[in-house]
Amino acid sequence: MCNFLTLVATSGDTGSAVLNGFCQLTGADRHRTGVLVFFPEDGVSEIQKLQMMSHKAGNAKVVGVLSDFDFCQKAIKRMFGESGLTGSLAVEYGTVLSTANSINWARLLPQVVYHSSAYLDLCRDGVIGFGEPVDVCIPAGNFGNSMSAVYAKQMGVPIRRVISASNHNRIISDFLTTGEYDLRGRPLLASHSPAIDILKSSNLERFIHHVSDGSSRLVKELFTFLDTQKHFQLPKHLLGRMQQEVQAGWCSEEDCLAAIRDVCTRTGYLMDTHTAVAKVVADRLLDGSCPMVLCSTAHYGKFAPAVFKAL
Repeated sequence: MCNFLTLVATSGDTGSAVLNGFCQLTGADRHRTGVLVFFPEDGVSEIQKLQMMSHKAGNAKVVGVLSDFDFCQKAIKRMFGESGLTGSLAVEYGTVLSTANSINWARLLPQVVYHSSAYLDLCRDGVIGFGEPVDVCIPAGNFGNSMSAVYAKQMGVPIRRVISASNHNRIISDFLTTGEYDLRGRPLLASHSPAIDILKSSNLERFIHHVSDGSSRLVKELFTFLDTQKHFQLPKHLLGRMQQEVQAGWCSEEDCLAAIRDVCTRTGYLMDTHTAVAKVVADRLLDGSCPMVLCSTAHYGKFAPAVFKAL
């Protein structure tokens, strides 16, 4: 019988979601499945940390790491690439490594579904007719949610524009604007939206693979160069195609808090900080020609200090 060890790197939300899901396993499934969650010790909110640390499931462990999310994600990728480790686990313990991060394609599948569901909800509510286009704006860190919207569009959902919203780390916004991915001398900045405090966005590999018509060779060359030289430049002929697929913008810390306060004052709806990042960018890029779906990605209670500061 095969056992599974699920490795997770989280910037806040994935960890508690995975723990909640896997702790509900029963019987033999629970004994065969282990979960190991890594999170940046100073890169998640206090409530997010407590959500993870308070889980008592015997098949799960949580590890705080004295680094950032990029380090946690890179460590997991290295574990998968270490044939000695994976071989030893398989032979000595009958255990296969898996992951609940978007390193695993299965992570993106349900996100494709909810982009499709959001479109059908608009049709059901009479906001649009079936077949009419919508825009989608998504707060982006690891770019998985944005990538799932690209896949939903490719599958036929009438999404006109996928808009990726960054906080003041703005690595994705800069890349989608210039075609240059540059980490040289670029520190990770703490923000009010810590779940998207990421500099090395894993799903950009998938995005470049998509816009280059499946050129695995190009993806490998670019990201190998990024690992060694800390930057790369996308070929010019792909920049225009990339910008046709996804547009981008970024939001300052001040604008993030102002958006929370403004929306709450006008509507009574309280946004979390990540949703506020997307709201700011969506307002800037809204052209009035079709509805905009704003992806709200977390509960405001997880980021109470920033929300209280905004109010």
